[in-house]
Amino acid sequence: MTRFYTLLLVLLTLLGRFAAQAQEAPLTTHDPSTILKAAGRYWYFSTGNGIQVVSSADLRSWKSEKPVFEKNTWPGWVDSTVRGFKGHFWAPDAIRMNGNYYLYYSCSTFGSPVSAIGVTTSPVLDPQSPSYRWTDQGMVVSSKVRTDINAIDPSLMRDTDGRVYMVYGSFHGGIGAAEIDTTTGKLKAGTPVKTVAGGRQSDWEAAALIKEGNFYYLFANNGLCCKGINSTYYLVVGRSSSPLGPFVDQSGRDLTAGGGTLVLRTEGNYLGPGHVGLLRDGGRNLVSIHVYDPNDRGKSKLAFCQLSFQNGWPILTPERFGTD
Repeated sequence: MTRFYTLLLVLLTLLGRFAAQAQEAPLTTHDPSTILKAAGRYWYFSTGNGIQVVSSADLRSWKSEKPVFEKNTWPGWVDSTVRGFKGHFWAPDAIRMNGNYYLYYSCSTFGSPVSAIGVTTSPVLDPQSPSYRWTDQGMVVSSKVRTDINAIDPSLMRDTDGRVYMVYGSFHGGIGAAEIDTTTGKLKAGTPVKTVAGGRQSDWEAAALIKEGNFYYLFANNGLCCKGINSTYYLVVGRSSSPLGPFVDQSGRDLTAGGGTLVLRTEGNYLGPGHVGLLRDGGRNLVSIHVYDPNDRGKSKLAFCQLSFQNGWPILTPERFGTD
């Protein structure tokens, strides 16, 4: 009997360790937002029902938080703008302005040009804070036909002069760039949306704008996402002296004319890397992306790259999965 209890104790210990390891496995993450640091924790948002929210104290062990929108609830304006929307929000991004966090999100249905980007705000990111509350501010931009810039995949950048810009788009009309009014979070009145990459239904999406020195760098994905280990996503870049373009690659070719310098493609377990976000933290330039994990049935996971520059052009060096 003593031997039986000893074996049972060993078995329970092993099961406990297995359960702990399972809980620490990388979360499924697609289209991670720019990582923000607030109240001693790191936060990101990603594609999911109600918008997935994830936090960490160390950029390694991540915890799922409650979604931004409760189950089967979302802003009423979405239903009249995007018919058939079922609460699965795509590719959010967040930025802090005016003492609040502005969270931009995409509403669409797969393959459709009928899409919209909305924005919601909260004073804090921690759901345990008494000040935590998301207040929707409505639609930022929409699209209706395939010649429009598809209103998904927003990405925000604050310039060194305090002005804020948004890039967005997927296939269809290409990638658009516009200035954001920092008091409203909406497009700045009187400023047009400029097409800065892609167009003509070509495979451009998941753009991100980064400034380094005197140049603005537009990262974007070519290829196809969302096919697990068969995803063909890869990252290209162009640069400009203006946040609104024109952006050209290293050969001088405009990104609206098929240009784009390759910066990261499938490498080892980094399958189909995509959706750049930049965290400048502790002297590091840490780029977050998602990749498809061949060792976990092609599930998408958070991963990191180090960003450096050589001769005025960016280099992305794969570093690790989000929890390695």
